[in-house]
Amino acid sequence: MDNEIASSQVDGMEILKEFPLSGIRRIIASKMEESLRKSPQATVTSKADMTSLMAMKKKYYEQGFEVTFTDLFVKVSEFALKLVPELNASLQNGKIRLYKSINIGVAIGTDKALFVPVIKNVQDKSLLEVSRELKELILKISDQKITADDFSFGTFTISNMGMFKVDIMTPIINVPEAAILSIGATRKELVVDDDDTIRIKPMTTLSLTLDHAVLDGFPAARFLEAFQHIMENPNDYFS
Repeated sequence: MDNEIASSQVDGMEILKEFPLSGIRRIIASKMEESLRKSPQATVTSKADMTSLMAMKKKYYEQGFEVTFTDLFVKVSEFALKLVPELNASLQNGKIRLYKSINIGVAIGTDKALFVPVIKNVQDKSLLEVSRELKELILKISDQKITADDFSFGTFTISNMGMFKVDIMTPIINVPEAAILSIGATRKELVVDDDDTIRIKPMTTLSLTLDHAVLDGFPAARFLEAFQHIMENPNDYFS
């Protein structure tokens, strides 16, 4: 990193390296501090069966379309937000604003920083259109051609941590949005079905952080329930 300062020992502790908090890292730190300062946040979690979504991803692949789980999660979020619109909201100047537009930010981690580009008006786009647009945004980040507009006007954010083998996290809201959802790693688990049959299923964890100033736990629980149901019954929602 720029302006790295080599140090030997401070207060008896050996320092590997020291550098100023600046650039993108400083902006991220400022936004996270603002988020926690402005909104009383709580996180609720739930489990979901990935079997049907994995089958859908495989079906698209067999048809020649390289759709990612993140692409699928964006559309699942859209369907769930239509069912529980209280989460597609923000707090603006003392007023709660519910949005018709579903603009979903997607957390993209790189070795330099965390980026959250926004796919706007997801409600008007097919899964393949979402997939193509997200790939374009990731390429723009890689080529350092991403613009401020690409990060603007989000109404809800998702963070897919599955590829990092993370099970549960407490994501911090991207203010002024009202909620953010993190999806954890998929792991095979023993699950007891309603008929008491024990099966091995690929399960993931959903972690939803909400702004308690905007909404309470009940709509958050309803959203998680809707998200889980759509994940487990995608053929009822995806055209």
